Amino acid sequence: MPTRNAYIGTISIFAVAFGLQVATLFVPKWVQYESPSPHYTEVNYGLFQRCSTLTDDCRRFPQGDWGDCDHDKNSDRWVKLCLEWRVAAGTAVASSIVGLWILAGLGTVLYTGQRFHAQGWKHILGLIGVFAGLQIVSMALVAHVTHTSSMFVYNKLGLSFFLNIGSWALGAVLALGVILYAKYGRQGGHIALE
Repeated sequence: MPTRNAYIGTISIFAVAFGLQVATLFVPKWVQYESPSPHYTEVNYGLFQRCSTLTDDCRRFPQGDWGDCDHDKNSDRWVKLCLEWRVAAGTAVASSIVGLWILAGLGTVLYTGQRFHAQGWKHILGLIGVFAGLQIVSMALVAHVTHTSSMFVYNKLGLSFFLNIGSWALGAVLALGVILYAKYGRQGGHIALE
C-alpha cells in the first residue's frame, strides 16, 4: 500500500488546487477593463459581481435590469451573455462542492483500513476528473463570452481566470501522478490501486 506520506502529499496538493478554485469564486477578476491614462478606471467582472473604481462599489452581475443581457440582442454573433455567465458560475460552484467531497474522501482513505484504500482511490480519481472538468467548462464559457460579446470589447481575462486554469491543471497533474504511482509503484512494493 502507499505510504502515509503519499496520502498526505496528495491531500496537500489537492488542498492547494481547491484553494485556488475557491479563490476564483470570491475574487471578482475573471474579466477586467482598464481605461487609459490620465483618467484611470478599472472594472472587474467576477462570476457573481461587477466592481468598478469609477463608482467605487460592486453590484450583482449579470443583471437584466442593468442591461447586461442586452448587448448582443441585435448582433449576428452567437452569444448569450447572461445564460453562459450564469452557467459558468454554477459549474464553478459545483466544482467547489465536488472539491469538498474529494477532501472528505482523501481524509477517509487516509484513516480507513487497507481494504478500502484501493477502492477509495478509484473513486477519488473520478471525482478529481469531475472537479477539473467542471472548472474547464467555467473557463471555456467565460472565455467564449469575453471574446464574442460586444460588452467585453477592450477587456482582458483577469487573475481569477488564470487561478481557475492553475486549479484544474494542478488537479489533472495530481490525478495523472496518482495513476502513474499506481502503475509503477508496484516495483517499489507500493500498490495504490488494484
